[in-house]
Amino acid sequence: MVRAAVLIACSLMTAQSVAGNSNSTFHQALDAARNDDWETLTRLEAELDDNHPLEAYLEFHRVRAGLPELSPEKVQAYAERYSDSPLPGDIRDIAIVAYGQAKRWDALLEVSEKPPGAVALQCYFYQAKLANGDDSALQEAARLWAHGSSRPTACDPLFEAAREAGIIDAEAIWERQRLAFEAGNYSLMRYLNRSLEGSKFETAGNWLKKVYRSPEELDDLPRQLSEEHQEALREAGLYRWIYTDTIAARKWFEEHETTITKEEARQSLGRRLAWYSTIRGIEENREWLDSWLESHSDLELLSQRARRAVIEQNWQAAAHWIAKLPEQEQSDSRWQYWQARALEATGKEDTARELLQQAAQGRNFFAFLAADRLGEPYRFSDEPYSAPAAFEAPAAVARVKLLQEMEEDSAAHREWLWLLWHSDEDQQRALADYALKQQWYSLAVEASIQSKSWNTLAWRFPPAYRSQFEKEGLENELDPWLAMAVSRRESAFNPRARSGVGASGLMQLMPATARNVARAADQQRPTQAMLFDQNVNIGLGTRYLAELLEQFNGNRLLALAAYNAGPHRIDNWLAEEEDKGVPADVWVESIPFRETRDYVQAVLTYRVLFIGLHDDQPRTAQLINDKESGSLYSLSMLE
Repeated sequence: MVRAAVLIACSLMTAQSVAGNSNSTFHQALDAARNDDWETLTRLEAELDDNHPLEAYLEFHRVRAGLPELSPEKVQAYAERYSDSPLPGDIRDIAIVAYGQAKRWDALLEVSEKPPGAVALQCYFYQAKLANGDDSALQEAARLWAHGSSRPTACDPLFEAAREAGIIDAEAIWERQRLAFEAGNYSLMRYLNRSLEGSKFETAGNWLKKVYRSPEELDDLPRQLSEEHQEALREAGLYRWIYTDTIAARKWFEEHETTITKEEARQSLGRRLAWYSTIRGIEENREWLDSWLESHSDLELLSQRARRAVIEQNWQAAAHWIAKLPEQEQSDSRWQYWQARALEATGKEDTARELLQQAAQGRNFFAFLAADRLGEPYRFSDEPYSAPAAFEAPAAVARVKLLQEMEEDSAAHREWLWLLWHSDEDQQRALADYALKQQWYSLAVEASIQSKSWNTLAWRFPPAYRSQFEKEGLENELDPWLAMAVSRRESAFNPRARSGVGASGLMQLMPATARNVARAADQQRPTQAMLFDQNVNIGLGTRYLAELLEQFNGNRLLALAAYNAGPHRIDNWLAEEEDKGVPADVWVESIPFRETRDYVQAVLTYRVLFIGLHDDQPRTAQLINDKESGSLYSLSMLE
């Protein structure tokens, strides 16, 4: 028995070693292909098995390097051979660019029979159509051109052709200048304005720039302007003025509303004014705002008005505006909770309790708040998964596994998404279960989202990297479940996640923040690559979270808001005087940034779910602790 076990162990070690050597060889081959080192690639390929699961990635670079001289037939042949992966779409996009830059228009149309998605690729596509005598491409050029932001340089030849054909004329330039105005793109406005010189739109274009800078000057429009241009400038000026000075804009709108003759424009500007009056809490506009809302059924604005009443703790107004919401919206845990709070404040405790009981049926921040207010346990509504049959992993799963082993996580994630998008719901659920068993935590979460398996909590909230979170939590005197909830919200447990602004890894650390934390701890300066190491990221992330908790006297609501939006903003979000402080639930609702507001709610909710699913603790009184809920939120908390 012992000898057999030893032999099996040795066999497994040998298999793992062979697999490891194969992966290493393939990775070297892939690096050679990326660097166009074909001699090294040929040598390394001889060491690999025939029909290697990832051979498509090597062949991809051969095709890529052969463009634009490579025939479109070979591009198509590659796409057909590897049609069960995301790579054909990538190679077609690369071919469109290569053929477009080389002006191989016939070849481009052979690999792209219909318009591609990206704007630059569309511009190459329509240039190809135009070169083949299809003048309808000029109308598409005008459509692509009419945008408030700059377009890729690949579009310039197409736009020039449309201008020469008179499709893009002075009027089209003026209309685009107005789009740039609404997009707040002043540099594009100035650029376009130069093209209006000598046209009948020149004066209007100059004034459009002026009212962008000084919208209050819209009363001084020159009389020689046509009525059409005057009205366009009034609309644009008011649009801008509402943003820069909401009170002055409201006064002007009340006095001159009839000068905006287009009903659609008048309604749109009225809504914009109502929006900024609401979210900025402008009391001077309140009478106008409430009158406007009474006659306009706008869900988003009514929700914001109800929220504003909650922030001000005007419970009578809160009840009024919540009652204006559609019934389906009122049945949401959030509004049931705030309606109950309003009823409590007006002495209607029994009715409030009924609403809290309804709210507590959900699985979210406000449902858990309601349960805590009632002293009842949380309802998770978990639905365990039972596989209907043995799971047979498709070929893409083998590719995902190999790519992850080689730390090619981005490619692995794209393979996984492609597989999910080409699977039905039952297959997606089977893939989620498989991913969890493989401890592919981020992929399990992704599969749960794609399959809309909202109640299968094992996939959505796995105890990912638990031992590491517990180790770092112990070292930093930090609740590991809180750190794990942050990681779940930040990256869905993807160790190589990277945001558009550069936040990296499991806990989405900004490089500068990571360096500061490491410096304070006398640790090695972390490189970008190190932040993708789960152990390094969890270590620095938990330490940073612990520092924020210390800075904010252990208050998790403040620390989490600081983690998301930056510590420098918290002072501005707290009442200046203690007697103007608000309760914890109201403070969370009052956070100005919706992203941060949702973030605080989500992380605290996720922590409750992690504890309830994976720890031997009661499913009650876990959301906000007594110290957090017993304080009024003002600057005095930071003393």
